[in-house]
Amino acid sequence: MDHYALLGYDWGSAPLRSQPFFDVKSLYSTTRASNLQWIYDLSQFARAGYLQLTIVVASFLVIARYLLHRPYSKISKPEGNAYAISWPFELCSQILRAASLAFTIAAVTRNEGRWTDATALAYAFVLGVLRLISDLEWRHVALHHVNFVLSGTLLILILGELLPYMDVAHTNDMSPMMICSISTLAAAVLVAFVTRREWIPPSLDLDTPEKISIHEPSPEETCSWLEYYVTFEWLTPLMLRGVRRQVALEELPGLPWYDEPILLLSRIQEARKKGKSTFWTLARFLPVELTAMTCWIALCNLFELIAPFAMYKLLGYLSDVEGSSYRPWVWLTLLFIGPLSRSVCFQQYVFTSTRLIVRVKAALTQELYYKAMGSMELEDEVFAEIAATGKEREKSQEGTTSAGRLANLMGADIDTITRGRDIVMILSGSTLGSIVALIGLYALLGWSALVGIVIMLLLTPVPILIGQKMVGIQRDEKRIQDSRISVISEYLASIRAIKYFAWEDAIIKRVNEIRHAEQKKMWAFNILYITLNQLTEAIPTLSLVVIFTLQVLVRKQPLTADVAFTAITLVRTLRRNLSMASNFSRGVIAAGVSLKRLDRYFDNITPLRPTPVGPLRISEATFRRNKKASFALNDISIDFVEGGLNVVTGQSGSGKSTLLMSILGETILEAGSITSPEDIAYASQSPWLQNETIRENILFNSPFEQVRYDRVINACGLPIDFNEFPERDGTEVGENGASLSGGQKSRVALARALYSKASVILLDDVFSALDSKTSASLWKEAFCGDLLEGRTVVLVTQQPWIPPQADLSVSLENGSIKEIQQNLGVVRKSVTLDAKLVDEGNVDVTAESVATHATEIHGGTTNGNHTNGGIKSAEDKRRDEVTEEALKTGPTARLQFFQYMRLFGNPIYAVIAITMSILATASFVGTGLWIAVWVDAYGKDDAYDVAFYLGVYAAWSIADIVFSGLTYLTYENGGWFAARSLHAMFMKAVMEVPLSWYKSTPIGRVVNRFSRDMESIDTLLAGMLRLSLEMLIRFFFQIAAVGSVLPIFMIPAAACCFVGILAGEIYTRTAVAIKRLVSSSQSPLFAQFADSLAGLAIIRARAKMPQTFGAQLAEKLRIYSKACEAQYNCNRWVALKVDMMTTLVTVAAGAIAVSKAGVVAAGLVGFSLTNATTLSQLIIMLVRAGNELEIELQSYHRVREYAAVEPEEKPDEYKQLGEYSDEPETDLPKNWPSCGEVEFRNVTIKYDLDGPEILKDVNLKFAAGERVAVVGRTGSGKSTLVLSLLRFTNIVSGQILFDGVDITKLPRRRLREALTIIPQEAVLFNGDVRSNLDPTGTIPTEILEKALQYCSGIASFQYHQNIDHVENGNGQSNGNGTTHSEETPDDIGITLSTPVKPKGENFSHGQRQVLSLCRALVRKSKLMLLDEATASMDYETDQGIQEVLRKELNEHGRDRTLVTIAHRLKTIIDYDRVVVLSAGSVLEVGSPKELYEARGQFYDMMKHSGEFEDLENFLLGDRV
Repeated sequence: MDHYALLGYDWGSAPLRSQPFFDVKSLYSTTRASNLQWIYDLSQFARAGYLQLTIVVASFLVIARYLLHRPYSKISKPEGNAYAISWPFELCSQILRAASLAFTIAAVTRNEGRWTDATALAYAFVLGVLRLISDLEWRHVALHHVNFVLSGTLLILILGELLPYMDVAHTNDMSPMMICSISTLAAAVLVAFVTRREWIPPSLDLDTPEKISIHEPSPEETCSWLEYYVTFEWLTPLMLRGVRRQVALEELPGLPWYDEPILLLSRIQEARKKGKSTFWTLARFLPVELTAMTCWIALCNLFELIAPFAMYKLLGYLSDVEGSSYRPWVWLTLLFIGPLSRSVCFQQYVFTSTRLIVRVKAALTQELYYKAMGSMELEDEVFAEIAATGKEREKSQEGTTSAGRLANLMGADIDTITRGRDIVMILSGSTLGSIVALIGLYALLGWSALVGIVIMLLLTPVPILIGQKMVGIQRDEKRIQDSRISVISEYLASIRAIKYFAWEDAIIKRVNEIRHAEQKKMWAFNILYITLNQLTEAIPTLSLVVIFTLQVLVRKQPLTADVAFTAITLVRTLRRNLSMASNFSRGVIAAGVSLKRLDRYFDNITPLRPTPVGPLRISEATFRRNKKASFALNDISIDFVEGGLNVVTGQSGSGKSTLLMSILGETILEAGSITSPEDIAYASQSPWLQNETIRENILFNSPFEQVRYDRVINACGLPIDFNEFPERDGTEVGENGASLSGGQKSRVALARALYSKASVILLDDVFSALDSKTSASLWKEAFCGDLLEGRTVVLVTQQPWIPPQADLSVSLENGSIKEIQQNLGVVRKSVTLDAKLVDEGNVDVTAESVATHATEIHGGTTNGNHTNGGIKSAEDKRRDEVTEEALKTGPTARLQFFQYMRLFGNPIYAVIAITMSILATASFVGTGLWIAVWVDAYGKDDAYDVAFYLGVYAAWSIADIVFSGLTYLTYENGGWFAARSLHAMFMKAVMEVPLSWYKSTPIGRVVNRFSRDMESIDTLLAGMLRLSLEMLIRFFFQIAAVGSVLPIFMIPAAACCFVGILAGEIYTRTAVAIKRLVSSSQSPLFAQFADSLAGLAIIRARAKMPQTFGAQLAEKLRIYSKACEAQYNCNRWVALKVDMMTTLVTVAAGAIAVSKAGVVAAGLVGFSLTNATTLSQLIIMLVRAGNELEIELQSYHRVREYAAVEPEEKPDEYKQLGEYSDEPETDLPKNWPSCGEVEFRNVTIKYDLDGPEILKDVNLKFAAGERVAVVGRTGSGKSTLVLSLLRFTNIVSGQILFDGVDITKLPRRRLREALTIIPQEAVLFNGDVRSNLDPTGTIPTEILEKALQYCSGIASFQYHQNIDHVENGNGQSNGNGTTHSEETPDDIGITLSTPVKPKGENFSHGQRQVLSLCRALVRKSKLMLLDEATASMDYETDQGIQEVLRKELNEHGRDRTLVTIAHRLKTIIDYDRVVVLSAGSVLEVGSPKELYEARGQFYDMMKHSGEFEDLENFLLGDRV
């Protein structure tokens, strides 16, 4: 302490201090005193006492303010025991505080301490005791203040007492009491740091919504501060569990309450009200996170420069040991503190930024979902605005669907926005770090550094210009990606139709064309990215060459070790910062594009019009589907009968469905008024079902009531259908109801509407998909009984016998009311079953007996379940689904990247890529090694030829840049080829799999792999592979570099490697399993988006149903967020473990260097220390890169898994041509089939080989040119019969011959090309009429136009030959959709160039079916199949289609056979032959007359049709 007198301090006058005067025992030079004066200044200030009092007073004032303003009335005691004080830690803390206070008081009494320190410690001790008052919030507040005061006092004591020991001349000993005081105080702070925190429950956050109900904390909320900031030990149990086995979803740490999706939604909605754009909304939504990220990354970049400074000073010490003023342990301590502090700050930055990712994804996904739920228009008009303006906007409308584009916004765009978070690093961290590095360079090298800095600044605009160019390319790429995902979503949703017509190759070709355009943009972006990256790396390197040149040639300064290696470290820091900014600029640019896309979406949507609540009544109203639709419902006035049956009829295209949509508020009300109740149940014309069980679809989130449920399913005739399914009503319906027949889907949707308690029920042609008996049963149970009593029903129907029995009958024509008829006091009568027929047993005996038998087996309940307890909860099912998909993907092989690299082109290319990585790393390390040689040459006075050394250094630097650039190019090019090959294989595979594959594979999951996983392969995988290999090679190079100079260093390096590899292995095994859970948990989100968009009108019709679906989405997001947070936090766990270890290794290297001072050349020591200080970052980057590679390989694995799915058609399945035929001696003729003859020989059919028999021992023969009808109740096997002709089933015995050829002996595609089917649901794709009639592009225009002419006049379908006049639209109205053209008048017809929206939504249901008919006509097939194709048509449209078919058959020599499945007997009453099926067997075969006379099942169906007299008259008239 005697040094203070020399430095001018009068200790007697020091405030708040009584200190004896110490004699001056030695004098120091003026220079030494000047160098060390700051130490004693700072120590003296710490001893003065001002800081201690400031801390105490500040704490006291804050506590007083808190107690005065505390909202006592709102504090509620939470539940659970997570709030209890940890008494062992608490007692330990109290004892240590008391001990520290006692030692400090003892020191003060001995005149060795200061009473201000004692005051601060006494204040902390009293506050620590008072905090034990049983008040949760007070305990937290008091504890924070105790820890604050203790930590502050400890820091002040260290500054005051220990700082002077940095001086080599300071030899005084510290007082024992002060040593004990500081030790116990440090122990108290350490205990506080390791004590687990008490939980802060959501009840203490007064802004928390009531929906948040959390009773248990997550480990993150209760871990200690040391675990939270430094070690992440609270994840260790999970990591160890992941080493032993696969981690399951429920084993992941819980989601903290402040990350609950519902809470995040309310916060972003509040922010959206204040923010003008999505960017400012996110800034207001996440101000704390963004501020914290800014602070952490700024501190990180400052702490990062401590290591170069310490190394500079350490090298200076090694160069002049005797002349050093500081003890070497100071620099070794800084070598430890600097990297460790940097690591903690950086990991906290990443922790905060990854938490930001989770919050942004959860919040924006929900916001998008709720916006979609509450918006009227989700069509092209909205999404055209998203891409851009002008030509881009026109292009954006091509090949995209609303579901696909919204899924892309939700998936790819929100992901891209989160990747833009690193703009904080660019603006704050990299900028601050670069500025400090530049200042350091100037301090080291003077004006020569300024020249280098100016060069960097002058070259900076070049990367900026490249970045701007990248923005435009990124926008184009996103637009094309939208188109690709949209068409894939559309095609996969209609995969059944594609396979019906054998269009797989045409679809694959179209998708590949879009993919090719996307990859062109991707390659252009990659080239610019590589150029940008290399420029940002070259600029600092070029500057360093210039700086060294000026230093040695112009300034004639020697290049010493401390200057050279510190300058290299600073320039590498600059280079890394610029390179990081360049790398992150890719994400920031893409994020900017995605933010604008979201803004355009939010700005252009039209909110749903709320309909005034009241009785269902329309008055003088005009409705239009959207602003651009030419068709409208005009002057509609209907006073619906409340509590009665209101029937709407009219021809196809008259506006029936539009009327129902108007009641639901899904159209634009241009004039008049409408009122409706709040809760409406709606069953649409095309049944919409969720991918859930049958029971869950019927309940539709309503409570389960056994009696009501049984009545509804009985009314809809479902119990018999349940007997077909082993799980009965627990059967999953599959994507779009794939596991159900058309009639079953329709009746489940109807049951959902009937089960609801809505006061209004809208039914859109529900009878069309039902057979006559089921229709009669439904009519009797639902409409004639009391099931619908007191409920207003609006029924759209084509059944002629229903309107006379309605309370109100409305007839529409061309968008106007043709007639309204009231039937006051009408009594509805059921279509009775003739008792005689029942007695004779002509009812579907087989089905009924099966039902009876199943009822006995299942305990006599209708649905086969005694209680509701047998069905899993929705949350359990979601978790099971996520875990199931995660396990299905299986483990990823560690060296699977070799398999990936084989897709680069060929094995030689992969070897070249690895060679480039080695050369790039060698040139990087070689640059530093040459500097070491150069510096040592100066030390030996050998550096006479400066130009030689400088030239070699410049050559090394240029080689570094060139090889680095070539390596980038090699990997990006290889990755580009691999992505192209994988996508093509993937697309081909999903088109060629059997339909049964889609029953167990949700389309959302497939789209997720096309979207997210392919994006990962496109943008991340090749770069991650390059980084991993380079880090591995660089690691070996740097270990060798340090070990060659300091061989003893290999011991700590080996220990570091062991710990790093062990931690990395533990981490990798767990992280890969969690990554699978993350990927799998995202598929349900895509599935719900697709599900909800498809059934938007049905969901919105029900009161509070959108909120229910929103809650389900929040539950799925909760699972996804939990998995994401676990994945990100695992990264922090391993990073800090490795960082701490490698920091110790760096200190060890420094200590070894100090011990070897004067033995090893300073240049080589500098070279080894430079490599040792970067070893920490290198190992963690190696572990992280290796893990990220394995994680990204998951995407490759998931895509490869689906790309390798077994196809429906196996190439080696078929024999020689001679064996195709029924007669082996003859080959299959080239003109096969020549006629439409079909024969079934003892055929038994199963869908699954281990499943039940659907058709049993069927024997039928259809002659060429015959028109054959197949009838029977729903589920009797009609569709199976047709699907068997297309080979979508398994023929387990017997033969099906088509034109004499066994269809199992020839390829499915050859068979399907020879047949044509008109399915029940007409499937139209986005494009134009030509591409829908002939996706292959091989049919001549004349044939296409002739087909349109044939169908002209059916269902308002008008063909127009003047293509030029109507190039852009059909102009024709529809009952369910809109038109494309604003300018086309209503009387203009349809041409080949007429645009078709996704699913044909700009055509009425009838017009879509007519286009489906045209599609069938142009194929000229010898066998045509109709699967209830006209079920939903009015009688006139049906007759029109039948007439066209009759005419087509007659024109072609009657060698074309027509097989029709029909419920409407009037459709097929004039057919040549009728086949009646029941329970998979043929009951009757014959002409309609013969079956009528037989008085069997067909006669029974006639009796139930409601048109018996008409049918009978037709047959009798024909007989006469």
